[in-house]
Amino acid sequence: MTTLLPAGPVLTRPRLGALPRAGGRYLERVWFQPVPWAQRWQYEELDIATAIYLITDADHRLRWLGQANRADGLTGRLARHHADLDRRAVFTKIRVLQLIHDTPDDAVNVIEGRCADILGIRESMRPRRWPFAHNWHALAA
Repeated sequence: MTTLLPAGPVLTRPRLGALPRAGGRYLERVWFQPVPWAQRWQYEELDIATAIYLITDADHRLRWLGQANRADGLTGRLARHHADLDRRAVFTKIRVLQLIHDTPDDAVNVIEGRCADILGIRESMRPRRWPFAHNWHALAA
């Protein structure tokens, strides 16, 4: 399966520092110490069901901003990424915003959209798309 993987911005401390606020009232924990892609199994021990995750390449550029939900959890979502050869070839580090387990789907969507807006990637990482965050305040703040 060939996937278009545009390169986003370098994830600097200021960019990362602004992201936890996007989790609003649903933020449970921030796991921003980068974990090497080959060691993503470490998240299995944490049993993270609902999260926003950021994956970077060897140059620290964002390659994927996504969400994990209760259906397959973070480890299930990462396993699906790992099965894609194109993604596996460029993914080197992962960071996670853990959300509380029962975060409503609408809230997870606006939190992911808010992260995309904070990082300013809607235009720079096209054709990738993220949910809109225009109602973030009502759903997640």
